Amino acid sequence: MSIIFQRRRDEENADHRIQMPQQFLPTTTHQHSIDVLACRFEKYQADPSSTHDRYPWAARFVMGIPVPIWARPLVWNVGQKARFISAIWSGQDLGSYVSNEWCSSGVGRALLENGEIVLDGQQRLHSLEEYFLDRLAIPDVQGLPRVWSELGNVERKRFLSAIFAHSSICCDDELELRKTYDLYAQGLAPRALDQRAAQ
Repeated sequence: MSIIFQRRRDEENADHRIQMPQQFLPTTTHQHSIDVLACRFEKYQADPSSTHDRYPWAARFVMGIPVPIWARPLVWNVGQKARFISAIWSGQDLGSYVSNEWCSSGVGRALLENGEIVLDGQQRLHSLEEYFLDRLAIPDVQGLPRVWSELGNVERKRFLSAIFAHSSICCDDELELRKTYDLYAQGLAPRALDQRAAQ
């Protein structure tokens, strides 16, 4: 017997006890160009020590954004990174990266843990960083591998104008952040059980 899709159903026969999962934390999404990230990365490169002082608890940084100690390590191989950068060049949808915008003044200039962290998109952000630092070559239209420093301003502007959406939440509860982080495990390279943050 074939099923026919119906957008609505007869409420008289509905089981109102059934509830599907809901979003843990409210999320706001903005359509930003990659240039916004590039500007942040330029500032980070100009003075990394002040960023490290501000986030002394960070495991590492990607594009100048702190990564929490409970995030999985960098796992994308060169092929995955190159495919992501090629997707930018070819105008494909890049999805989004997610960060926690919560911040509160800690001791001195340091922000409290989990403030302004990357929750999802670390691998994609790292791919951008590797490309900008000439550690990743992408084939041009002739098939020749090219690094960022070889490109002229017209091509750079085209790349930097690509949209890479930024979704943000605002939360100071680490357990909720870890649960949200784990929800994003359904991406291109799913997190193994030992890479989950809330166990």
